[in-house]
Amino acid sequence: MSKNISRRDFLKGSAASAVTLAAASLLGTSAVAEEESAGFDREYDVVIAGAGGTGVCAAAAAMEAGAGKVIVFEKAGVIGGTTNFSGGVMQAAGTKYQKEFSDYQDDTPEKHAAEWIAEGEGMLDEALVTDLANGAPECIDWLADSCGIEWVGVYGHCHVPYVSEDLMADRIHYYKDGGASGSGGIYVQAVWKYAEGLGAELETETEVKDLIVEDGKVVGVVIEQGGETFRVKANKGVILATAGIDHNVEMAKALNPQQYWDETEYPGTCLCAVTDTGDGIRMGMKYGAAFVGGGTIDFCGKTGAATDNRTPIFPEIIVNKNGVRFVCEDATYAYHYRAIFQQERATGAPTWMIFGAGGGSVDQKIANTTEGTTYAWADEETLNAAIESGELTTADTIEELAEKIGVHPQNLARTLAAWNEDIEAGTPDAFGRITGLGKIEGPFYAYRNMPFNLGALGGLKITQKCEVVNFEGEVIPGLYAAGLTAGGWVGPYYPGSGTAIIGTCYFGRVAGKAAAEN
Repeated sequence: MSKNISRRDFLKGSAASAVTLAAASLLGTSAVAEEESAGFDREYDVVIAGAGGTGVCAAAAAMEAGAGKVIVFEKAGVIGGTTNFSGGVMQAAGTKYQKEFSDYQDDTPEKHAAEWIAEGEGMLDEALVTDLANGAPECIDWLADSCGIEWVGVYGHCHVPYVSEDLMADRIHYYKDGGASGSGGIYVQAVWKYAEGLGAELETETEVKDLIVEDGKVVGVVIEQGGETFRVKANKGVILATAGIDHNVEMAKALNPQQYWDETEYPGTCLCAVTDTGDGIRMGMKYGAAFVGGGTIDFCGKTGAATDNRTPIFPEIIVNKNGVRFVCEDATYAYHYRAIFQQERATGAPTWMIFGAGGGSVDQKIANTTEGTTYAWADEETLNAAIESGELTTADTIEELAEKIGVHPQNLARTLAAWNEDIEAGTPDAFGRITGLGKIEGPFYAYRNMPFNLGALGGLKITQKCEVVNFEGEVIPGLYAAGLTAGGWVGPYYPGSGTAIIGTCYFGRVAGKAAAEN
């Protein structure tokens, strides 16, 4: 069981405490809080840092739970953060909408939790994940009934080779005018309208700079607004909802190797809000909070390969510098991109997507495979433009292509021959691939894999009430974290679209309620 902890005991001599001290040193922070005794400029019951999906849901829930005064401080000039850039889709099992819009009539939150836990590869807090799966259907109903969200469809994410098909289902809910990148703001605005109607307050262009700790309890925050600094009291609690370390290279270097790879090897490909600099994680760790690691959300922004199960990928293989396949290419996007990261780090060289015209036009081959869906390079004009720009490399033979891209030619030829032989014989794929199973024939094309990054996973360790804890499991009183500022509920790779956004809603609401009832 967790217990409250005094300031002087935050980091008392354990190996875990040494981890906190080391990380704090890397992040340039002090690991031990100073007592604060000055007065406050303003006072609220619940103070929330960050007005993305998590923050607005926390504000609404805090007001519903009876908090008298709730304030949300947002560093940017508008609300929404990275949630704005998402499609706003959310995973949930057993809802009335799943039954209406999909073939899955008997799905359950228990199966959903089991799938997520399997994909966590032993690194998840199973209690948090189970709570999320169980709470997701009610969140879907709450968004419809209280916030006016109109759910209009459900689809699924792509498979993971080691997860039983019995646990998979179409669970990704999307709302009217949602589902496409950039439509997550509809969700944020709908929830904020509801929260504001309940009496929650919001101030933009206001950065939460630090926590205020008195007698071992978080009692407020320091904000910077209009070039001035103010001290704001939180009578019931402070909720950190400032997303992850997406644009903080130094924190990524200390805490998340794949995010650091994204930021340094592929700069400019992170699609998160520029305000996502790990503020809440930094502040929590400064005062002794434990950090729970995770991977990142990477995908192929050029092809959209394995983004969801509505569009099977076209015949292509992914190989390393030795010309060898190493992953199931049609597994959900972050799963196969984790393998790409690992291969590029292990070999010190790029990885490549290899495909071919196959005796017909690229337009025919790709369009027929994907049932009319247009990928990049799906017609001669875009294909030729990509070749001219250097985005694609082409050759008549696979050996010539290998020489051009610096890949072992004999190995790549053997890899391609084995692929085509297995396709012709109907042999099950060695990596568990189930879509895009067509022969690859020349002329051949190669694309250097480039991750498009949707953010870092991993954050502050929390209880099932979203209370922040240290490495010994002791609660830091008055401090809460939710969404992607919190860790433990998403594992070493992102398990599919709709996971993060349902997490903003569920954990935001849990944190808001818990803080209000503190």
